[in-house]
Amino acid sequence: MNETMSPMRKTREPTVHRAYAIFLLCACVLLGSCRTSEGVFTVFVASSMTEFINIMLPELAAEFPDVQVQVNIAGSGTLVNQIAEGATADAVLLAGASQMDRLQSDTAFQPPVSIARNTLTVVVSSETHREVNTISDLQNSGLQGAICVRGAPCGALALEFSETTNLDLSGTTREPNVKSVLAKVLRGEVDYGFVYRSDARLAASEVRTIDLEGLDLLTTSYSVALANSDEISLSFLEILTGRKAAMTLEDLGFLKP
Repeated sequence: MNETMSPMRKTREPTVHRAYAIFLLCACVLLGSCRTSEGVFTVFVASSMTEFINIMLPELAAEFPDVQVQVNIAGSGTLVNQIAEGATADAVLLAGASQMDRLQSDTAFQPPVSIARNTLTVVVSSETHREVNTISDLQNSGLQGAICVRGAPCGALALEFSETTNLDLSGTTREPNVKSVLAKVLRGEVDYGFVYRSDARLAASEVRTIDLEGLDLLTTSYSVALANSDEISLSFLEILTGRKAAMTLEDLGFLKP
């Protein structure tokens, strides 16, 4: 992804995140931990953050027009596996504390900064003609559902909900990330799917959302971690923790961290 915009920089108010960024920059200078820029900045992004990152990255491109920004979007578990297997990222934006814990324990990424939370909901296909409003309705043998794989935070939450409510999800299809679940519902390949509330909002005109009691209590966190303390990495962190980012996340249906 290589976008070029006007080099005008927007002024952002100082925050605790900016103080954190200044600390990292000082450590970078004192300890010599800055990498040499190769003209490419690679970001690994959880699939449920696709729309958010697409909105925010042009601001980074405006500040660094000579840097090519590459984005790898996948389920958080998949992203961490890729890094563990040798893939290189300058910054990661993950869903789920457990996935970020894995990244922190297995790599030299810097401490994460939380930027948002999300909750699960259930979306029903417009092609489903059965009445679907409750947990009992989902148990109908004539319905086909979809959830994320257990390794993805959206899947872990769906399975946790099934265990606490005795909802049998053994017959659901397992998808690599939440976008794949939503796509199956939109195409009418399944009757319902467990997705994040932010994804349900994006597809509100094409699906129906049902609020199952207790489902909104299961949340996942989103956090960003840097591999290095160079200027572009710190600018990326500042952009994702600034006022515009917070407003964008709220508009997309995310909760405050």
